[in-house]
Amino acid sequence: MLRLFIAIATPTSALPSLAKARDLLRESGADVKWEPTEKLHCTIKFLGDTREELVQPIVGQLSQIAGSTPPFSVCYKGVSCFPGRRDPRTIWAGIEDSEGAMKKLFEAVDEAMSSLGFEREGRAFHAHVTLGRVKGTRHIRELLDTMETVTLENPPVKIQEIDLLKSTLQPGGSRYALVAAMKLGMGTLSAGGSGV
Repeated sequence: MLRLFIAIATPTSALPSLAKARDLLRESGADVKWEPTEKLHCTIKFLGDTREELVQPIVGQLSQIAGSTPPFSVCYKGVSCFPGRRDPRTIWAGIEDSEGAMKKLFEAVDEAMSSLGFEREGRAFHAHVTLGRVKGTRHIRELLDTMETVTLENPPVKIQEIDLLKSTLQPGGSRYALVAAMKLGMGTLSAGGSGV
């Protein structure tokens, strides 16, 4: 079984501002497991434990979706938390998608994956990049106060591919490996070094 998810990698030009926002929040000293810069991404759909024989059908479906989705622009903007300030669990950076392309992409992926037997997403899609996960209550007030002062507004960047990634759980946290990358507007594939 492979632990898989479908994601949009953060364009390289946007990573410094996301990392800076994360590092400013980290200064609060809150008990948060912060994501390393190389793992900052937007999850479109988490598939979870997946049989190996489903990988090619998944890639085929994603390739079709990518082929009919032209590249689109987004802005990384603002930081906040899920489910809310009363009980913050996930600290995130927002993604502004004025064209609604990200939501359409999510809906197409959700529909395609349900045809392969994956459960449909029960919650509304909210495009974001997870910056960290709260582990305890230490310095939470300081974290929330810092959140009020952090401004994140990146110039628009172009999203040009969707990725299928494998997550391997390890003692120090999960490690990601690219299974396949689908270029938007072309649907071409490039396989990653996943050993799949």
